[in-house]
Amino acid sequence: PRVPAEHSPSLAGLPRVPAERGPSPCILADSREISSGPGVISCLRAVHGLRVQVCSLGSSDYIVSSRLAVDRLLQSELQSPGNRNKLSQRLQRLRGAFERICVIVETDRARPGETSRLFQRTQCYDGVLSALVQAGIRILFSSCQEESAALLKDLALLEHRKDAAIQLPPEPQGHRRDVLGFYLSIPNLSYGAALNLCHSFGSITAVANSSVPALAAGARLSRPQAEELHRFLRHDFDLQLLPQPLPAKGKS
Repeated sequence: PRVPAEHSPSLAGLPRVPAERGPSPCILADSREISSGPGVISCLRAVHGLRVQVCSLGSSDYIVSSRLAVDRLLQSELQSPGNRNKLSQRLQRLRGAFERICVIVETDRARPGETSRLFQRTQCYDGVLSALVQAGIRILFSSCQEESAALLKDLALLEHRKDAAIQLPPEPQGHRRDVLGFYLSIPNLSYGAALNLCHSFGSITAVANSSVPALAAGARLSRPQAEELHRFLRHDFDLQLLPQPLPAKGKS
């Protein structure tokens, strides 16, 4: 696939979505973004009026809907050959949990006292972009954290209009917090899908006894993802795998 020769304004890559009345969409942000992307979070809240919940996502930088995860990468991260395997493994995990993945490639911020330098593309950089396109991952370009926030806002509004918005509240209280923790321990289940399970089913037992269509509807999963969840919940457990008690020692 042909990689764009220039980093033109990335907002042109998304249709402009007018704001709708009613509750604004919610975006989940990984806790690491507090230090690495404070301008993104503050801009989403103060400028665009979106609700941003900071969570320990672990897998992605942002979740904008039940099916779409977004990673924010700096240009310098894509230029380093040493980051290629790490990035590949990270995106492979995302592909197992989300129907759609988007990567925002952001221009590095100039350090204090440093003049802005012309970005020099490398073969490694273009190779990573091509690999992302081949994997079906959408790429958007951003010149700064504020523009990244605008991209996230447009993505969230698009997903909101397609009825894929994240179910609120994003942080259950009481015993539901423990239930959320259990759902998050399930392989290839995203934070958004785990939240949907918390809000759509009254208990873990109800989830375990649900059919594939019910799991797909309740967690807003694709059919293959719901089938994978169903197999995990119905997997027969071998009691012989449990630690066996040591035989009692006879009296001497």
